Amino acid sequence: MKSAVTQLARERNLALNFAHHTHPKSVKKSLKGAVHIYLPLSSGVDSEGMQVAGVRITSRALTREEIAARAALGPPRAFPSNMSFSEWLAAGVWEVPSGENAHPHISLAREVIIKRVANVLGASHPAGMEDSDPLENRFDPYIKDLHGIQLAGQPVTYCQLIEFSGEILKQTKCLRTSPT
Repeated sequence: MKSAVTQLARERNLALNFAHHTHPKSVKKSLKGAVHIYLPLSSGVDSEGMQVAGVRITSRALTREEIAARAALGPPRAFPSNMSFSEWLAAGVWEVPSGENAHPHISLAREVIIKRVANVLGASHPAGMEDSDPLENRFDPYIKDLHGIQLAGQPVTYCQLIEFSGEILKQTKCLRTSPT
């Protein structure tokens, strides 16, 4: 449906303004050379009386200055973007170690997370029926790791999908009504 949504918005001359998060320069600088996991959850996800907004795991000791600077930034924030629906789905939102020296981190796109959760974790196909496409399957270990992280009693995959679906529902409301 991503092409249909993008085309419909274009035909109606609508900017969907999907929210997207980018690292502040100070965070990018402090992460340089450090093995880390970063999941913004910048729209926040409500769970059991609390809101989860952002997960950052850095595999090195942070200086007091880095800790203070990150605290001063507050939780990750997303801002309206000029991306089409297709571009928004293709944008990276989860940064993890790749295990490769040449490219130490990989950023997984929203669409990859959605597809792999559906195919690997049994959301749309019974376990064991995964697609045998090696290009798609190379992300499976990352999705399984993400699913193993719990926030507020929920797997992070759940939190991530709730954030995606909330943003899609909010930004495409204008497409679900008849044009005037």
